[in-house]
Amino acid sequence: MATDIRIWIGRRIRHLRDEKGWTQQILADHAEMNREHLSDIENGKYDPSSGTVEKIAEALEINLETFFKDR
Repeated sequence: MATDIRIWIGRRIRHLRDEKGWTQQILADHAEMNREHLSDIENGKYDPSSGTVEKIAEALEINLETFFKDR
């Protein structure tokens, strides 16, 4: 179950990032995180903390409700 959520979160971040036309580096800069770390999250290799997801959502200029709305 946790793996499914981790993969969904990664795909959701990638989708939202692509909608903005941003590279991983642009999102990483806005979220004040390492691009390699963001890549691992997007590829389902790393289980992000709730704080990390919140930072990414804020960088994408959305709230957590919007982030998780398609779940």
